[in-house]
Amino acid sequence: MQNDSSSRFIMEGADVRGYMLQLNRTLTESLSASDYPAPIRSLLGEFLAAAALLSQTIKFEGRLLLQVKGASPINLIAAESSHERGLRCVARFEPLDDSGPLDFEHLLAGGTLVVTIEPDQGDRYQSLVPLTAPTLSECLEFYFGQSDQLGTQIMLHCDGQRACGFLLQQLPPQRTPSPKARADQWQHFSILGATLTPDEIFTLPEAVIISRLFAEDPVELFAPQTHHFACTCSRQRMASALLALGEDDLEALLEEQPILTMACEFCGAEHRLDREAIAEQVRGDEPRH
Repeated sequence: MQNDSSSRFIMEGADVRGYMLQLNRTLTESLSASDYPAPIRSLLGEFLAAAALLSQTIKFEGRLLLQVKGASPINLIAAESSHERGLRCVARFEPLDDSGPLDFEHLLAGGTLVVTIEPDQGDRYQSLVPLTAPTLSECLEFYFGQSDQLGTQIMLHCDGQRACGFLLQQLPPQRTPSPKARADQWQHFSILGATLTPDEIFTLPEAVIISRLFAEDPVELFAPQTHHFACTCSRQRMASALLALGEDDLEALLEEQPILTMACEFCGAEHRLDREAIAEQVRGDEPRH
């Protein structure tokens, strides 16, 4: 596959679609703001790949956010994808205990996955996904099964340097209205999809992957779509975060530090804000640089 891209395909004789994804430079840039330990780098890569895949399955203008809060030892992990395929991710965590397992279940013990869709126009939509499965892929498969009641197969992998993903999903009845025929088709394609390996996604062209997976099935493969790292932080957003503290607390901060420096957790950029810069946010003025 091409680096930092996803490819969509549909089965010509069935109500089934799929996506393949590979992230290289995008992952590196997304992780560059912090020195994450290897287990957290790998988990962030899976979250980033999942956000990219899920955002491709819906038609909207806005952003899709996957996040887990309240877990331990990872207090927060989040990955975001926009409709323009801009990606970013972040994690906050406690020191890791190397004497115990550092897998998905233990790193996010006690947390709940929140899937948030924020369209540029319209209401925000959220779904809560219990982390009752041993992998992020299985948790998301459960989410789709409960929300859409459509068969979904997801594969996510990250080695800390590269991330990849594969999503195979039933569509609402159109080409195949018969419930039994739909079930048989889904079983057929999901068995084949389960044979795909991360190494194949990382090393083979999209057309070769499709021909190997579905050698006897007609498949329409669409042109790849590129993904990239993109952070949406700004002075305006940082000022809004300060205003959310409340007037008294913000005034106390400004008395101690006339110029407040806020660093973006996603990209590491620093934004310096004084009293006038924050006032500009209240007035809606053009920001000073």
